[in-house]
Amino acid sequence: MHQRPAGPIRWERYSRSGGGDRWLVRLDPRDQRTYRELVLPLVPRIERSVGPLAFAARPSSDGGLRPWPGARSAWRRAVRRSIMRASGSVVIVSDVRDCYPSMGERALEAVACSDQLRTFLRGVADAGVRGIPVGPDPSAILGNGVLAYADRAAAAAGCRPIRWVDDVVMVAAGRRPVIRAFDAWRRALGELGLEAHDGKTRLFTDVGEALVKIGSLGRSGVTSAHGIIPEP
Repeated sequence: MHQRPAGPIRWERYSRSGGGDRWLVRLDPRDQRTYRELVLPLVPRIERSVGPLAFAARPSSDGGLRPWPGARSAWRRAVRRSIMRASGSVVIVSDVRDCYPSMGERALEAVACSDQLRTFLRGVADAGVRGIPVGPDPSAILGNGVLAYADRAAAAAGCRPIRWVDDVVMVAAGRRPVIRAFDAWRRALGELGLEAHDGKTRLFTDVGEALVKIGSLGRSGVTSAHGIIPEP
């Protein structure tokens, strides 16, 4: 059975482009391998649950993550197409407050984590990390699986979010359907122990204004083991 992390956890401070700092977790190389081995069996199930409109943290054929620049560009193109296609588009932009640090036991139930993985993450928590650690690629995959639960709730209400990590854009022809989907998304987050960031939630009826706002999302990132990952 896999044990709790054995090596020390190193913290790295990353200065965010919009101001403020984010602390990244660097696991001991042996613990990083263990984390990856524990998450890999979940990848097929997570990928089946994640819809086509979630663009970040998608695994590649070599077991890593697909390159971020291309995925981010694809996300922006999908947003633009959706906004321009809907007649009388109304757009809601939002994200998840304190996303990865808030992913506790309730959130992990959404991806059916093994007991070994839970034990590993409890060990990380004992070292002072809340939720799932920001930085390691396995965390990005887990986070994507957790947030897919809320994606599906919004889709069932009539509007699937176009998502980049926890940045979500919902587009519908009219206020009522997009608000209905957003409310379903918010409730689903609550079931996971997460919450929508009210301070970053906006409704747009002006398409041009929405596109300007959306163009500023997902630009900054933090360094992962395999490149640049967006800030959760």
